[in-house]
Amino acid sequence: MHLLLSTIALRPYVFIFLASFLFIAIVNFGLRTTLLFTMLTYAVSLACEWSSIHNGFPFGLYHYIDATRGREIWVFGVPFMDSLSFTFLGFASYTVALLLSSPLYRRGADVRILDTWKIRRAPRVWLMAALFMVMVDMVVDPLSVLGDRWFLGKIFWYDPPGPHFGVPISNYLGWYFVAAITIAMFQWLDAALNRGPVKPAGLVPGMVSRALLGPMLYAGIVIFGITMLFRIDAPNIGWAAVFIFLPFAVLAIHILTRHESSGDDAAIERHLTDFPYERDLPVWKPKSGRKRELRSVTA
Repeated sequence: MHLLLSTIALRPYVFIFLASFLFIAIVNFGLRTTLLFTMLTYAVSLACEWSSIHNGFPFGLYHYIDATRGREIWVFGVPFMDSLSFTFLGFASYTVALLLSSPLYRRGADVRILDTWKIRRAPRVWLMAALFMVMVDMVVDPLSVLGDRWFLGKIFWYDPPGPHFGVPISNYLGWYFVAAITIAMFQWLDAALNRGPVKPAGLVPGMVSRALLGPMLYAGIVIFGITMLFRIDAPNIGWAAVFIFLPFAVLAIHILTRHESSGDDAAIERHLTDFPYERDLPVWKPKSGRKRELRSVTA
């Protein structure tokens, strides 16, 4: 217990992101999916990190420095917090891909995605989410290489250093590999555990704009990374990160605000057919004017 508390005190930012992920994932996808995804993703990430520090696959060869042994939890030669970060990075990336791929429903401050099981399991959502996770790593990993300049500390080094601010290209290929595996697992778990008329345990359908919480977590991680790069006097890496995400942010805003992204009554009905426990939410009832008919569709 002492070592766990010491790990949290040493890496508070990781556990803030982790706690945010757990809350957001549970209210959007339920408790079982969240816990199983967390455990499976951690296991896959730990196995890949163990493999990389021993034989270079899939991230390229790197070595951890034992400076924090005794001050934080290590598992099979890998700091616990390092593999743990894959869980919230993968989840946040998936929610961004889902947001950009689904019709939207807006009612004042409440913004909802009209997703369906077909959209949730779509290959484009899977591949986009894996790409978005790699984009985050293009900020996080160059920052981590400079850990001796901030409170992360010098915890590892690449053997040899790579061309992207000390990070080898194999690292990003490895991240895409792991992201593709773990996000596919999330899609499978979600469909296997949550499909049906019964509301998953922990899910909160009535929460205002709950579908935006995951993308907000993604944005928070990116902003944290870019801010730290400028604070540690690494403006060249910071500006490179800005120019990675600035076009992406502009494109995302364009997609989300265009008229074609707004879901019509048919899109609402498709969503409620796949998630029938949301049908009685007052959000679907028009404030005034014409009545919207949302008839049940039997399979």
